[in-house]
Amino acid sequence: MKKYTFTPIIIACVLFLVFLFFPNKWIEYFITDKKVKNEATELSPLMFQGEYIQREMLNNKKYFPIYGSSELARFDPFHPSNYFEANPKGFTPFLIGRGGTQSIIQFMNFAAHADQLKGKKLVFIISPQWFHKRGIDEFHFDPNYSMLQAYDLAFNKSINPELKKAAIRRLLDFDVIKRDRLLSSLYRSELKMKGSSSIKDVLVKPLAYINMQLLEKKDLYYSVFEGFNRKRYKNPEMVKNKSWGDLEKAANNYGRKSASNNPFLIVNNVYNKKIARHVKKYKNYKSGLSFADSVEYKDFQMVLDILKEKGAKPLFISIPVNGRWYDYIGFPKNHRDVYYKKIRRQVLADGFPIADFSGHDYDPYFIKDTMHIAWKGWVYTDRAMLRHWKQ
Repeated sequence: MKKYTFTPIIIACVLFLVFLFFPNKWIEYFITDKKVKNEATELSPLMFQGEYIQREMLNNKKYFPIYGSSELARFDPFHPSNYFEANPKGFTPFLIGRGGTQSIIQFMNFAAHADQLKGKKLVFIISPQWFHKRGIDEFHFDPNYSMLQAYDLAFNKSINPELKKAAIRRLLDFDVIKRDRLLSSLYRSELKMKGSSSIKDVLVKPLAYINMQLLEKKDLYYSVFEGFNRKRYKNPEMVKNKSWGDLEKAANNYGRKSASNNPFLIVNNVYNKKIARHVKKYKNYKSGLSFADSVEYKDFQMVLDILKEKGAKPLFISIPVNGRWYDYIGFPKNHRDVYYKKIRRQVLADGFPIADFSGHDYDPYFIKDTMHIAWKGWVYTDRAMLRHWKQ
């Protein structure tokens, strides 16, 4: 007769209870300064989607966070993380973002750390390619969305209720939110939408809160473990103790060697792999494209609203696209200027400073490929950051 044992199940239950009820304060002790420092350049999605590492970073006055998207991973000697390591100025850049980390994703992150933003200097890089008509799509939203931050938003009582409702209403547009029945029920209850009821609320909120606690615990355990060192293409001798003029010349030379085989001044390996074989097909293939009308402007306004409400001190950086390439694909300068002027007005209307680099979209070696800042663009970014930090 076959014997059954419940020992593995009992062990699993005991381990789960230990995991769940082990005091957070005891675990937080193991989140070392070294761990936080390493995360400054790792660009780890688990860190972006969590809260503990960012909380430690925001509590430390030496970190100067840079919020952006895929451009943050374009490392070269002039990248802020490399430049300010070679030229210490009293702060360490901390990178938060990757491809697809657009305004609504960053808003959720700011909301999760709303009480830490007062007086905090930070940089927010705005990318033109976010501003397609429909804004961020499911393909980019899903892998960057933080379930923890989404649940945190529902229970957040420290931000303006109308701003919170606007964000929840926007998040309900995405399938990943709709598929989470617990979260979507919680959101609908918050908005008092059709299908919500007081009885349902009584059942949903405790379950949702428990789920949020589990997600927090998961983030806490992740935060303890060491990450990895990203390759950063450092060259401290190239940037150390140089004037801004000398840095610009060095960036020009560096870019000239890296982007030498095409008229668009796109870095050679990108041009060879993604463009060269099909370059004729790209001629005017984006004619009719516009960044003038986009859902993204409303998402971006929520970022402005929460930073203003919480007294943060951001510097916004408006980066250009590669003008030569965009002319070729049929998106001319006068159409691009509509976006550049609109985003500038939106930032200034809320009283925030903006480093507007839109005049550099034909500037050689300001952009690395078709749209990512690098080389000379990083030199201008470094200078803007330093000015903002000193103010």
